[in-house]
This record gives sequence, structure tokens and C-alpha cells, in this order.
Amino acid sequence: MTRMLGTRMLVERTAPDAAALQAELTDLLQLEHDALPAYSVAIMALHDARLREELRAHRADHERHVEDLSALIRARGGIPLRLPHMPTGLFKLAVQAAGAPGGDRAVLLAFVSNEWQSQEKYARHAARPHDPEVAALLRRHADDEARHYAWALDALEAMGCGTGTPVGRMTKAFARFHGSTADAVEAAGRVALETVVRTLRAA
Repeated sequence: MTRMLGTRMLVERTAPDAAALQAELTDLLQLEHDALPAYSVAIMALHDARLREELRAHRADHERHVEDLSALIRARGGIPLRLPHMPTGLFKLAVQAAGAPGGDRAVLLAFVSNEWQSQEKYARHAARPHDPEVAALLRRHADDEARHYAWALDALEAMGCGTGTPVGRMTKAFARFHGSTADAVEAAGRVALETVVRTLRAA
């Protein structure tokens, strides 16, 4: 048992090889393509101009993330995919759209449900071992995601729907379930993509 744990710790402390890195970066790029259409739906649905402007600034961060990740994937010999995750990207869009008729509070509650996964996922990837260039990029993106999520929580707190309220607790529980389910599906896709990349590199 001790030997198995030691082996796992050694693997987790080792930077990914080329195929694993391509799959990891592609997974994060798809996460950005999940976010962009959901942001557009949220921005169109918001009535408060200040909230719309804040989300536009956050969407610009995601657009920069797409450019950064795409450039890094190309630099490492890959081809950037301009596609969301299937089917989880569509479900995230549906979650955001479901909040649209309910006013600004419902829009932000839906936004938080999607953003929870983004900030959690980026934080995990940023904590893994990478070479300095990749590590710096992932840390910047993770910081952006944490800022977006914190802003949304603060906005909901001002609306009376903070994390200590029944609505806030229900939203967090849904976000965890929704995000964890998406993570599991997307992880399977990442493993499949890594296998394909490894096969092509070996051919």
C-alpha cells in the first residue's frame, strides 16, 4: 500500500509528457469555449448595466484565455480545437439560459453554477507540476477565474442571495453536483484525446 502511494505521489509531482500536456491544454481550451456562449446569454439577459459591463470584462478575459491557450498549443506542436465540450458545454449553456427569464438574480445564480467548475478546474490544473511557461499561464487563468467567481458571489450577497442564505446554499450544492458531473465527463474525453495524440505521435 505504501509503495503504491509513493508511486502515485511521484507521478503527480512529474510534469506531463507532450501527449498529456496537449490533452490537458485542449481540455482547458474547450472549457473556455463552454464559457463564451454562456457569457453571451448572461450578458443579454441582465438588466443592470453595471452587471453587464462587469460580465463583458470577464468575457474579455475568457477571449484572452482562448488566444493564450491556442498559441501555446500551437507552440507545442498541437492544433487548437475551437469547440466546446460535448455534451457538457451544451448543458452549461442550458443552465445559463434557464436563468434568463428570472431576472438579474436568477441570471447570476446560473452564472455561479457554471463558474464554480471553471475556477475549481483551473485551480487544480494550476497546482499540478508544469514547466515554467505553462505554469505561469495556468496560474494567470486560475487567478482570473477565482476573481470572476468571487465577484459573482459578492453581487449575489448584495442581492440577498449570499452563500449563507437558503438560495445560496442550494445554488452551491447544485454547482458542486453540476461541476463534478461535468468534470467526470470531460476527464474521460481528455483521456481519450491523450490516447489519440499519443498514437499519432508514435505513428
